Amino acid sequence: MNRAIDAFDHREEKQGKLGVFWHTQGSGKSFFNDFYARKIFRKLTGNFTFVIITDRDDLDGQIYRNFLNTETVKKSEAAQPKNSKQMRDFLSLNKRIVFTLIQKFHYEKGKKYPLLSDRNDIIVIVDEAHRTQYKTLAENMRAGLPNANYLAFTGTPLLGKKRKTNEWFWGLCQRV
Repeated sequence: MNRAIDAFDHREEKQGKLGVFWHTQGSGKSFFNDFYARKIFRKLTGNFTFVIITDRDDLDGQIYRNFLNTETVKKSEAAQPKNSKQMRDFLSLNKRIVFTLIQKFHYEKGKKYPLLSDRNDIIVIVDEAHRTQYKTLAENMRAGLPNANYLAFTGTPLLGKKRKTNEWFWGLCQRV
């Protein structure tokens, strides 16, 4: 976790690419997200917003409940949008934590995705990055949040010549 905190502290030189955590199933990444947010809120000064991206409803709900149950965020400070439009509305506001699905970055084909925020103090944590970050939905997310900082989790080893996950998020932070 300290590497991820350090990466965020040096986010400008890393160009918003905070790194990749390679994890195994059941390794506690939901709790890592919670602890990471708590530590940033506690140790660093700023008006940070976290965007927690998953690709499954059950995982989105689990992470949301973890944050509420640990009192990392109050219900009034958190946002769990019901659809794409509500997600875009939440991201253009100053919510403390937004929990959403990558699928909600869907937009009308052929249209340019709108700017949601140009803030550089948004931290996007992407779960299962190897599955969700190389197509239109991820491109829309990055177009809507161009100055955000991205931290990835993947359960797939970062092998092969292209190593796309590293390209989009920087190098490996840690194996969990």
